[in-house]
Amino acid sequence: MNDSQVSTASTTTSVSPAAYEATEQEKRLAIGLISGCHTLNHLQYSITSVLFPVMMTELGFGLLGLGVISAVSSFVGQGLQVVYGFFSGFFKRTTILGFGNVMVGLVAMLQFFVRSFPQLLTARVAIDIGSSPQHPLGSSVLSRYYPKARGWALTFHHTAGNLGSFIGPALASLALLYMGWQTAFVVFGLPSVLMGLTLFLIGERTGVSDELEGGKKKRMKANLNAYLQCLKNRNIIFTSLVLMVGAAGRGTGVNNTYLVPFFMERFGVSASAGGFLLTLMLGAGLIGPLTIAWFSDRIGKRTLITQGTLLVSAIMTFWLAQHAALGLLFYLNLILYGAFVQARGSLTQTMIGDFAIPELTDAAFSIYYFVGFISGPIWTLIIGYVMESYGFTPAFYVAGGTYLAGMLLLLLVKEGTAKSGT
Repeated sequence: MNDSQVSTASTTTSVSPAAYEATEQEKRLAIGLISGCHTLNHLQYSITSVLFPVMMTELGFGLLGLGVISAVSSFVGQGLQVVYGFFSGFFKRTTILGFGNVMVGLVAMLQFFVRSFPQLLTARVAIDIGSSPQHPLGSSVLSRYYPKARGWALTFHHTAGNLGSFIGPALASLALLYMGWQTAFVVFGLPSVLMGLTLFLIGERTGVSDELEGGKKKRMKANLNAYLQCLKNRNIIFTSLVLMVGAAGRGTGVNNTYLVPFFMERFGVSASAGGFLLTLMLGAGLIGPLTIAWFSDRIGKRTLITQGTLLVSAIMTFWLAQHAALGLLFYLNLILYGAFVQARGSLTQTMIGDFAIPELTDAAFSIYYFVGFISGPIWTLIIGYVMESYGFTPAFYVAGGTYLAGMLLLLLVKEGTAKSGT
């Protein structure tokens, strides 16, 4: 089956376009609540960069234990993202999102009672399980609600998550001035519970799977068929691979882990000064992707625009390794690096929304996030190994080269062979 056939095939039933229409109020409610939950999801991770160092001595674990927590929880949470195209045939997407976010908040609050490393590891894995539907199902709902402004809507959702990563360390530092880490987890967990409960207020009318008749067996067959069609669609697969091959840009793992040590070693600055430089980069990562997505909604040609952002990302990464001192050109480089490296994730998820008809959206986003995000911890380890063995400059060259590989993969995407919106 070719790409155009995959894009136009129906799974088991057809639904008129009117069935996918949502009112403006429903759209605003959906993007506000889903993006708000995304912010809180990322907040739960970013506060640990401040809270975990305080906990390490008390709970008796070191840097290796810290790495184990990060790797195990990430692999579990990101690996589960592939299954939600199946679950959406039996439950409303917003219901799954609601339960997931409530789980994140409750387990975060239960960390008040953590007294050992195994308990902490179990809690972090549970939090990743609860947050795992956020990317595939949140993106699926918004892609359906905003077919004519898909790039903006999905990038808004993406940027909302980055906002949580941006503000988390500062809020955690402030919290520790007034309370212990146990109470801090309760304070930060409660908003996730409340926000998750509000997702049950969204009246979802966006999917064929909600209207399938014939019982569980027929729904499971339809969901499996959707996955098979997506796996046959070269546009969906190669776009997912573009996210996978890039060292940074799907999230902030590589940047958060290694940029501050790089700043400290290269420029001789303190950890706090390095944190300021990282904050500047993250701030650019909030604004740049929104601007680029707005541009792509208006002129189309997302494949070409994504290739352009990958080229700039590679150049900015190579350039970052060349600076010997802080200066105006360095700050310009850092801002452009943050703006363009972070844009790849929002643009590629928008392309997935373009390439998948509504019946395939859940499966398409599940595959995309699984393929794209499961490589994140692996790239973090690879870049760390190169830095430790060969230095920072070769590591930046490796990272920059991954964006050029993404450009080559995009040559295999045929944008004109699939529906670009409804």
